Amino acid sequence: MFSFLKKKVKFTYKKIIEVTFLFLYKKPKLRLKKKDFSEKIIDIKLDKNLYKLFEFTGGRIFTDGNDTTAYISKNNNISEASLQYKKFDFINSKMQKFSKNEVLSKGTPKFKKKINGNLLSLLSGGAARDNFTHWFTDIIPRIKIYQEKFNLKKIDKFYVPSIKYKFQRESLSYFGINQSNVISSEKYKHIEANKIYATTHPCFHKPTMVKKWSIKYLNKIYKKRSNLKKYEKIFINRDQFKLIDKNNLKKYSEYRVLVNENEIKSYLTSIGFITIKPEEYSFSDQLKMFSSAKYVVGLYGAAMMMLAFCKKKTKVLEFKPIGGGMEFKNISKLNNLKHRQIILKPLVKSRILQNGLLLCPIDKIKKELKFLGLKDI
Repeated sequence: MFSFLKKKVKFTYKKIIEVTFLFLYKKPKLRLKKKDFSEKIIDIKLDKNLYKLFEFTGGRIFTDGNDTTAYISKNNNISEASLQYKKFDFINSKMQKFSKNEVLSKGTPKFKKKINGNLLSLLSGGAARDNFTHWFTDIIPRIKIYQEKFNLKKIDKFYVPSIKYKFQRESLSYFGINQSNVISSEKYKHIEANKIYATTHPCFHKPTMVKKWSIKYLNKIYKKRSNLKKYEKIFINRDQFKLIDKNNLKKYSEYRVLVNENEIKSYLTSIGFITIKPEEYSFSDQLKMFSSAKYVVGLYGAAMMMLAFCKKKTKVLEFKPIGGGMEFKNISKLNNLKHRQIILKPLVKSRILQNGLLLCPIDKIKKELKFLGLKDI
């Protein structure tokens, strides 16, 4: 009974908030046939890929910081630039048509922040808020799409999913973007500006569809070639096995862990590999390490995004859960790396297809490293 009342109170409170904000801000609408002169759409072509750059005069943005972002014109029309993901389960989601955006029914229930000047929105869905890979595949390449038409100096403020992580702040600094000119959607979820710019998604909402132009652009911006011989052979150590209760593996089935990680680390160390945890280093130092590497071994995960910065012909061995994607192998292909995968079935079934508790025999690693040309093993 108490649980039912609690839910009812929560629902009622939410509805009161929605109704209150509908008095403050008009509910956005779908534009019908008439052209909206406050929104301009520019076609952009990169290689053979077609994108759109949106320019709003006096528009606003509303986001829940995760699944929904609405771009709303001065005439209160919702734009096709908007993002609206529908969750099918607790991990998988799919992009929907902008006619399904939640603001059409619920309005924009947050106080609006007015920004003077031009603003470039780099919002890209919830994953880009804290995921290293999505930051570099979904966020940064949007700047390139914008630059195909305009100079970045035209922008006064940059609207991003988050700046709570050091790699986010560091990566933006390479463009000469001062942190005081960066607005986080975690702080402000409803903003208005004199002019707003937004783009379509650089890889069409799928990490496995990262494009060659995007990888080339990342290398142009962050190129930091070095010859640190110490890091010619890198093993990316997630160091997560210590978090697992070995007597209750089922409880941790949704983790992504190599259960014999210490054995793998010991073997690779014996043949000259240096073990690193990338998150312990600055982004700049990571660039130096990975651009020095001749061999990279690691488990499917965000750190493998650094393959985008390896020199040509670097050899890569990836441990991949059977349900994991092909994004990192695709990045290797686009960057002319030699990439091999050991595909592993989880010891315990996981609800998250790309995760699982994994065991990789050392003999399999030896075999793949020999195939990649590593001698004396």
